[in-house]
Amino acid sequence: MIYLILIALLCYSAMQFIESASFASRLAGKLVNRLSLGTTLQNTVFVTSRLFLPPLLLTLSFMIEFKNISLQLFLLTSSALVISGFFFSLIVLINFNYFQIFFQRLFLQYEFNTIPVAIVKEFFGKKKKLKQINLEVIPSIRGLSLKKIATSTFAYFFLTTGFLITFSFAIFIPDYRMTLSQLAALGHGIGALILALYIDPMISRSLDLRLQDSNWLENIYSIFVGRLLAYILASILFLAVYLYKYLI
Repeated sequence: MIYLILIALLCYSAMQFIESASFASRLAGKLVNRLSLGTTLQNTVFVTSRLFLPPLLLTLSFMIEFKNISLQLFLLTSSALVISGFFFSLIVLINFNYFQIFFQRLFLQYEFNTIPVAIVKEFFGKKKKLKQINLEVIPSIRGLSLKKIATSTFAYFFLTTGFLITFSFAIFIPDYRMTLSQLAALGHGIGALILALYIDPMISRSLDLRLQDSNWLENIYSIFVGRLLAYILASILFLAVYLYKYLI
C-alpha cells in the first residue's frame, strides 16, 4: 500500500507543479510582447501535465478496488496529496521570475524548433544568450482582488480535488462505487466551467488592455493565491472528516 500511495503522491505533485508553472508562460508573454505564444505554451504545458492523471486515477482506483483501502487512510492520503500540491505551487509562486524567464528562453528556442524539441533543447542543450526581462514588481496582498481570489479558490477546489472527494464517497458507499466515481466529471466540470467562462477570459482581457498599469499582474497573482487557498481548504476538509471518522 505504501508504494501505491507514493506513486499517487508523485503523480499528483508532478501534475500540480507543471500546471502551476504554466502560469508563468502568460506572464512571460506579456513581458516580451508575445501574448499569443505565451497563451499557446501555457495550454501546451497544461495538457502535458495531464499525462500524470491516468496513472494517478488508476493507482487510486486500484487502492480502492483491490486493496480495500479504509476511508480513514484514503482521507489521510488525499490530505497528503493536496498539501504536496500546495507546497509545489507555493514554490512556483515564490520563484515566479525564474519560471517566466524559463519561458522567455523557450520562446527563443521555439523560433527554430517545434515545441517538444524546444523544451528538450532548453533543458539539455547549450543555453543561448538572452536579454531577459525580469519581473521587478510584485503586487502586495492588499492590492489583490478578494472577488477574484474567492472565485479562483472555488474553481480550483473542484479542479484539484473533485476526483478525491468522489472516490471518498465511493469508499463510504461501496454499493454504488462505480456510479459515485463518475461524479468526478461533475466536480471537475464545475471548476472547468468557471475557469473557461470567467478566469481565463479575465486574464486575457487584462493582458491585452492593461499596457501601462500592473492590473494584469495583480489578476494573475489573485488567481494564483486563490489556487493556494483551494489546497488549504481541501486539506482542512479531508483532515476534518478524518478526525470525525476517527473519533466516532
